[in-house]
Amino acid sequence: AELLTKKLINSNPKVVFLYNLLGLILAEQNKNDQAMKCYETGIKIDPSLGMIYNNIGLLFFKSKTVDSIKKAENFYKKAISLDKKIPEPQNNLGNLYDYLDKIEDAIDCYKKALDINPTFSYAHHNLGSAYVTLGKFNKAKKHFEEALKLNPNLISTHRSLSRITKYTNDNAHFNELK
Repeated sequence: AELLTKKLINSNPKVVFLYNLLGLILAEQNKNDQAMKCYETGIKIDPSLGMIYNNIGLLFFKSKTVDSIKKAENFYKKAISLDKKIPEPQNNLGNLYDYLDKIEDAIDCYKKALDINPTFSYAHHNLGSAYVTLGKFNKAKKHFEEALKLNPNLISTHRSLSRITKYTNDNAHFNELK
């Protein structure tokens, strides 16, 4: 994927989406400095692509230092201000707030992500997890079940749902797991 995307960039050096894609590929390989350079090049070409700022935020959030957390928050907010139609920055900002134990702020972000895209399974999972933190197990269960309906392969959601469910032999989730 990295080689193919680099070829595409060579043929299409002004297509900002390709720099974002290459940045994601490099970040997945923990080539974070190279990923950042791709994102920065993309911003020079088109500073209005919100998803690039979201992905820079993800790079900073990986470090989890006080300074990098603040930078991640700022990049997520920049992404949100540029593109109100993508749920990922709201979800990622929610994860950042959850990490900082700002659960109500996290819930607000997850809900905003779901307002943008009600089928965003990761936001349902994260909202469920936030509700577990607050002891709101019925709300948590609802969002875990919705996440699994949308994406049955979310293993962490199966586990989270299992932790708050008292199973009986006729429970649908229990039978699915068997």
